[in-house]
Amino acid sequence: MDAAKVQLSKEEMALVSDPGWILTKNSIMARAVALLAGLAEEQQAASGRLEAVSHELRAASYKLQAASQGLNTLPANWDTPKISKGENYLGLPYVILDYPRLFTREHVLAIRTMFWWGHYFSVTLHLKGRYKKLFLPVIVRHTQQLADAGFHISISEDEWRHELTVDNYRPLAEAASYKLQAASEGHPFLKLSATCGLDKWNEAPEVLMGLFQLLIDCLSARH
Repeated sequence: MDAAKVQLSKEEMALVSDPGWILTKNSIMARAVALLAGLAEEQQAASGRLEAVSHELRAASYKLQAASQGLNTLPANWDTPKISKGENYLGLPYVILDYPRLFTREHVLAIRTMFWWGHYFSVTLHLKGRYKKLFLPVIVRHTQQLADAGFHISISEDEWRHELTVDNYRPLAEAASYKLQAASEGHPFLKLSATCGLDKWNEAPEVLMGLFQLLIDCLSARH
């Protein structure tokens, strides 16, 4: 055995000997879950316009099903919030709320709210396949409004990267509508994401709800 690989530094020894910090971490994670659970209830109660989005999705789904019998209509739980958590997104704990949530290999429509330890909360619209084609025009029309709210656009080839780093996202304010459309039409997916700093924890529910509502308002204004 390589002794250097298992030995602890003074700082690590202090942490492993002190249960207090891990208990505090567990308490914070529980509060993050509770925060997103409360947000999910608020989203469901306030997203009447999701009905308009649902109408568009069902119409598109029926049309597609008629053209190809191998495709199904919307799953029954697509508009039911789902909360999940983990310990290792780039080495750090996280909690995720997906609502709405339509995920298949080829087609995605989801709004994902994420708490990422040590970084921020984020709200992300994820569109792919037929849903990107359906809603891209309205996103283009609302580019300025979304940019003013602090949204960024993904430039990565990996749709499952969530961090807002310079190699993964660019401010939407830097992209004129025609550039957004050109980039999105040539890209398999479209992701728009905005953040709320952890220093704004107490205001986070209101901030996150505002970002969510803006995305739903845009999606429901397709015509």
